[in-house]
Amino acid sequence: MTVRALLFDLWGTLIADPPGASAARARLRAQRVAGELDALGRPADVAVIERAFETAGDEHSAIHARGLDLSAEGRTILYLRHLDPGIAPALDEDGWRRMHAAILTPALEVPPAPLDGALDGLRAAAALGLPTALVSNAGLTPGFVLRDLLEGFGMLDYLHVPIFSDEVELAKPAPGIFEHALEALGVEPQDAAFVGDQPVLDVLGPQSAGIWSVQVGDLAEDGIEPDARIGALPQLVAALRGLGLLG
Repeated sequence: MTVRALLFDLWGTLIADPPGASAARARLRAQRVAGELDALGRPADVAVIERAFETAGDEHSAIHARGLDLSAEGRTILYLRHLDPGIAPALDEDGWRRMHAAILTPALEVPPAPLDGALDGLRAAAALGLPTALVSNAGLTPGFVLRDLLEGFGMLDYLHVPIFSDEVELAKPAPGIFEHALEALGVEPQDAAFVGDQPVLDVLGPQSAGIWSVQVGDLAEDGIEPDARIGALPQLVAALRGLGLLG
């Protein structure tokens, strides 16, 4: 059997946050929202905003655990609801635009970084001549921001079909998000391999959809075994050959 397409995870496979980046992004987000609320005449302490957003993040994680997600705009609504349900009715069109930017785009200023070897691994995969897709759960940073970051890292050209959970409102490990990628690439599940680092999301998820799984790294979960395991993305082609998936 020969694979006809490759699918990739994003966080922990291609990119990761440097130390302190996540906390710095959360603080910047809270500061921006505080500034917007001041302009509305509804001042709020930055620490209060951060705590409310942490609680909203817990609810968002629970949504992901059900295999679902919210749109980018739905994220803003969820996080503002946890802060103060009275904020949303006070926003006009420009206020919504500014609040979306405050909540959704801090990663453009406090970005993640490419993982060592990730770009080389994507180039090696591209040399196989196979179509590729990205299948990524998005946290508070939505797909339109992640696209910009990937373009800046030189990765987007190697990912022909980028699929983010907020844009399809489905989340890994639900089979449906993988099926979006397969349909876009025009391949059957058994003709695709998925590459990612998380046992549940990136091994159990694609396997449940009938897709081959190659796990990056040594994270483990009882009862979940990838079809192959690699230490870093540049080892992917050799792993696919070892599985007999390359002609």
